Amino acid sequence: MRKALVLGFVATLLAVCGIPAQATTTTTIVAVGDIARSNGGQYKTAQLTKNLKPNAVILLGDLAYLNGSASNFTNYFEPAWSSVLDKYPTYAVPGNHEYRTSNASGYRSLVARHALPKTGANLWWSRNVNGWTIIGLDSEKASSTTQANFLKSALQANDGRPTIIVWHKPTFTRGQHQSDRCITSTWWNTISADRDVKIVMWGHDHNYEQVDHSPTDSPATYCRNSLAAPNHVMTTFVVGTGGAELRTCATPNVPGELLCGTSSKNYGVLKLTLNAHSYAWSFRRIDDFAKRPTSTGIQKDSGSHSF
Repeated sequence: MRKALVLGFVATLLAVCGIPAQATTTTTIVAVGDIARSNGGQYKTAQLTKNLKPNAVILLGDLAYLNGSASNFTNYFEPAWSSVLDKYPTYAVPGNHEYRTSNASGYRSLVARHALPKTGANLWWSRNVNGWTIIGLDSEKASSTTQANFLKSALQANDGRPTIIVWHKPTFTRGQHQSDRCITSTWWNTISADRDVKIVMWGHDHNYEQVDHSPTDSPATYCRNSLAAPNHVMTTFVVGTGGAELRTCATPNVPGELLCGTSSKNYGVLKLTLNAHSYAWSFRRIDDFAKRPTSTGIQKDSGSHSF
């Protein structure tokens, strides 16, 4: 009891002084995008997510194919994933398929029912989770000045707090959607200059990829003159392996960094472990749940950073 009172006093004092409270316990987050379709792998990734017992879940867009309609969510996404949404705090961003239905109305209805989180007219948001900040953006509205200003304000409001930023269309990818990176160059340049940003996650390409970006990185082929090199190490992930059809990449797989291919064995989720001054990741590929129903997946990539 005495320890709890002391910790509460310290957190209050930090808040009054404008100093962000640091994480006091380890937080586990599961992240994945590109999830549900007819005959997809969404039931397996939902089961894997529950087996990992996260503190929170992040969904990276394109949750229901092919057009994010109410019937797509009812028929494909919710039967597999409602048990996840009901059990774990879940934060989502929309993808391009959500907007194949006017104003992403099917997605908005899901957000309203499950508080993913509920944000009103705009589908971007910022939430604090145990000493970390998570910022979600809508890459289908990447040209919005209002959203760009929101990103800057959210970063400033959480200055000093380690931050995760998520949106759907990746700025960096070796998958099929490399040309889409140009639309988010303004966001990338904003976060590249903010040392609090530790992790950036995307979906859109139906593969898994992680890259540690550093100040020595060369500009990308696309948007070569408009993408800034970060002033610090940021780990970026593409996790489009939630259940939609998988794809190949133009380059060969790189063990521990790039996993492409159409085999259904490549469905999986990203597990993040967050602490006050470090984070770790592990990509967990699906297992044979018929034989091992409590499996936490097969690890295909892992790593960590301290800061």
